[in-house]
Amino acid sequence: MPTCRLITMLFGLLGLLLTVHDAWAIEFEIGQSKEELGLKYELSVVDHGTGRVTIELEIADAGKLKPINSISLYIPAEGKTGRPDLMVSLATTTVDGKIQVRAHMKKELAERAQLQLKTTSDPRTGKPTPLTGYYFSIHVTEFIRDKK
Repeated sequence: MPTCRLITMLFGLLGLLLTVHDAWAIEFEIGQSKEELGLKYELSVVDHGTGRVTIELEIADAGKLKPINSISLYIPAEGKTGRPDLMVSLATTTVDGKIQVRAHMKKELAERAQLQLKTTSDPRTGKPTPLTGYYFSIHVTEFIRDKK
């Protein structure tokens, strides 16, 4: 009988751990503007004339997003599937206190691309929320159109 009780408790603990693991996947998009967040960044899109572009982001001040935990390149699928064609975390470098990322891709993908700045701090309160994530999206399309 003790073995049966132990197995039941073990499955209960395993279920709880799996639930906590899924809670890490909850992320909310931040609807505030970059001015409201105190976010200062520069985004440049260099068209190489070969059908490829280089996207460079430099964040001078993360504002209410501090600390930025990661920056992802997100390319939504064409259509309304809700699934991405590509989502990858970009390598960051810090130069003179500024966070920098860079990506090189086909222009047709860049026209759908977003850079997602991710944090676990609630931008409204500034307090950490360990089981919830927040992200601010920068739509690359707006910067490509500005170049035309």
